[in-house]
Amino acid sequence: MKILAIETSCDETAIAIIDYNERKRGVRILANIISSQIKLHAKFGGVVPNLARREHERNLPIVLIQALKQSKLLNSKMKNQKSKIQLKTKNLGKILERESELLELVVKKILPIGAPKIDAVAVTHGPGLAPALWVGINFARALSYIWERPLIPINHMEGHIFSAMLKKYGNSKQSQSSKIKIQKNHTPACAGRLYPIPYPALALLVSGGHTELVLIKKLGKYKIVGETVDDAVGECFDKVARILDLPYPGGPEISRLADTFNIKHSALDIKLPRPMIHSKDFNFSFSGLKTAVLYLTKDLKDSYLLPEVKAAIAKEFQDAAVEVLVKKTMAAAKKYKAKTIILGGGVAANSLLRKELSVRCQVSRVKCLLPSPAITGDNALMIALAAAITGKIIKRPQALKAEANLRLS
Repeated sequence: MKILAIETSCDETAIAIIDYNERKRGVRILANIISSQIKLHAKFGGVVPNLARREHERNLPIVLIQALKQSKLLNSKMKNQKSKIQLKTKNLGKILERESELLELVVKKILPIGAPKIDAVAVTHGPGLAPALWVGINFARALSYIWERPLIPINHMEGHIFSAMLKKYGNSKQSQSSKIKIQKNHTPACAGRLYPIPYPALALLVSGGHTELVLIKKLGKYKIVGETVDDAVGECFDKVARILDLPYPGGPEISRLADTFNIKHSALDIKLPRPMIHSKDFNFSFSGLKTAVLYLTKDLKDSYLLPEVKAAIAKEFQDAAVEVLVKKTMAAAKKYKAKTIILGGGVAANSLLRKELSVRCQVSRVKCLLPSPAITGDNALMIALAAAITGKIIKRPQALKAEANLRLS
């Protein structure tokens, strides 16, 4: 089964194509391309939804053609008659009536090429930024119509679960297209397979928009047993980075700075709270931790800008956040007798979190699945995997809508 997947839930324009062998649980990754908007949004200190939407419109056709070329599935010419092309152009106007720039690019660049040999088109329909989601959904609907292929909607958070289940992944590479910067996260046509998972499993999903503990009784059956009551942990990393005058995105910068702090050679003794670490439920709270950092910098006045002091704050903040995440996860795993713990989401790239969770799982004799750092962020590969394994074809593609607050169930 060949799946072409589209991901536009936030500020990454991503398209992937996989060939999945169900019997062997084998995955051939034919293409996995990401166009990042980080530089565009960095000057604002966060993602601006309408700017993200505009960039998705401009980038999706370019990324698609790159993916088709990389997977060797690009058909040079459309075999339909001229009258049929004109009819499709007319109907595309209805599908892409809210994306005029995308419509123009689809008619010019996508409609003239033939349908690739794929079995279905998958797309993220939530959660995420509604303006960004809509562009990806309507683009997927357009491709489904042009190529006469079924459409599979996928929950973005389910995708993050599947990113950790991929056993083998290639090396990260960078390349430059003529118009946009393209990030290629693997060697074309690399092969991998999915880990067999003992159930029940527990997934810790951590990103800029979500912090969730998800109980998985069997593949495709989810129950959220814990979540943040305020800020997501990734959002907190970004806000603390802003307080410390660090570049966006904040997570990698906090981690890098924390690694420079040498506690053995420092007289600094900075302590921050571990919010809700002793609560009886499995929910999280990170707003208070962010506020504690803000008050700390005010107490320290200008001295917090000294490199060693900033590094000490970054380390203590990261230690506090990771300690809460790991302790809550292991407590939930014990209660629900989880045999597997899965880590997913952008914050899953954090080296301290990966290390601490792995150690605790080893001590507790629980299987621990960590995604390759190359696919912890938003990508379409995880959407393609979810579509191939648990996805269901939608009977009325025109009825598919963006669901910004979609939850796993």
